Amino acid sequence: MSYQCFACGKKHSIEEKIFRCDCGGFLQVECEEIFPKKQLKARNLSIWRYREAFGLPQGLEAVSLGEGRTPLVRRNIDGSEVVFKLEYLQPSGSFKDRGASVLISLVRGLGVTRVVEDSSGNAGSAISAYAAAAGIGCSVYVPEYTPEGKLVQIRLYGAEVIKVPGKRQDANDAVIKVAQNVYYASHLWNPFFVMGMKSVAFEIWEEMGRKIPPFVVVPLGAGSNIEGLYLGFTALVQAGYTKRIPRLIGVQTEKCPPIHRAFQTNMDDFVETEVDLTVAEGIAVQKPPRTRAVLQAIRRSQGRTLSVTEEEILESSRRLFSMGFFVEPTSAAAFAGWLKLSPAERKDAIVILTGNGLKESRKLGELFPPS
Repeated sequence: MSYQCFACGKKHSIEEKIFRCDCGGFLQVECEEIFPKKQLKARNLSIWRYREAFGLPQGLEAVSLGEGRTPLVRRNIDGSEVVFKLEYLQPSGSFKDRGASVLISLVRGLGVTRVVEDSSGNAGSAISAYAAAAGIGCSVYVPEYTPEGKLVQIRLYGAEVIKVPGKRQDANDAVIKVAQNVYYASHLWNPFFVMGMKSVAFEIWEEMGRKIPPFVVVPLGAGSNIEGLYLGFTALVQAGYTKRIPRLIGVQTEKCPPIHRAFQTNMDDFVETEVDLTVAEGIAVQKPPRTRAVLQAIRRSQGRTLSVTEEEILESSRRLFSMGFFVEPTSAAAFAGWLKLSPAERKDAIVILTGNGLKESRKLGELFPPS
C-alpha cells in the first residue's frame, strides 16, 4: 500500500509520517481491495466489517469505539419520501468518528505518541476520543468562537485545547506551523480519514437491501464525506456488488461557499471568498485542501452543489426538531438543501445528519428561545 500525490503523482510509503506531498499536494491512498461480501454476516457491525477497503497494513489493530451502523429513518415530508441517516448517533456525536477510527489506527501502528489537529469542534472531538482510546496524546487547535460544549468534550477526553483568535482558517494556519514537528492527524488533509468515510457508502448499500439511492445529500465543508462516499460507491461498482453510484449533492452555507462557487464556475479548485460567521460553523472551511478530489467526486457522480441561507438553515433546524431529530445547525444545512430539490429528485434521497445538537445546546437555546 502507498500514497500517491493528486497533484504531481509522486508515490510515498504509508510508513512515512506525512500529511501531504513535498510539492504541497494532498495525498490519496492506493487501494483496490474490498471486503468479501459473503463474509459480512459473520462480522461485527462496526465499520471494521469493511476493513479490507480502508487500505491499511495487514494485521494492524483497530482503534474502535463501536462506530458505524447508524440507522436509516424514513419520513414523508411535503409529499416526498426522504431517508435520514443518523450519523449524529456516533460515539463522539458526529460522522467524523469513522475517519478518526481509521486514521488513529494507522497513527498508533506507526508508533506515534502525540498528534495535533485543528477543528471547529466535531473533528477535534472525534480525534480526541480515538486518541484517548489509543493512549495517544492530543492537542486540538480551535477557532475562539467554538461552542463551549464541544470544547468540554475535547478536554474531558484528555486532549489539550488551544484557542486561536480569528476564524476557522486561522486555526488551520496555526496548526500547520506546529505540524512540522508533531504528527498532524488531520481530517482536512489525511487520506486515511477519507478512507474511513467510505464506510458510509457501504452501510447505505447494506441497509437498503444492497440497493443504491438516487441521491445522497450532505453538508459540505472540507468534503471528506463526499469524497469518501464517492470512493465507497465506486468500490462497490468495481467489485460488481452494484451497478451504479448515486448522485452526490453537497450543501454549503452562503456565508462560506468556496466549493459551491467553484462548481458553479466550472473551476477545478476552491474559489477564495470572504467568510462570515455562520450558524453552520461545522462547514465553514475557507480553503478546503482536498477540493479537487471533492469536485471530481461530485461531477463524476453527476451530482451538484447547493448553497443555503442562514434563515433556511434555522427553519430546517426547527422542522428537524419537530420530527424528533436533535441535530446541530450544520446537519440542518443538508435538509435545507434537500428542500430545494425538485419533487422528482427528493424521492427516496438520503439526507445525512452529521452532528449531534447536544454539543450546541446552549447555542441552540439562544437561537430558539421558548415562545
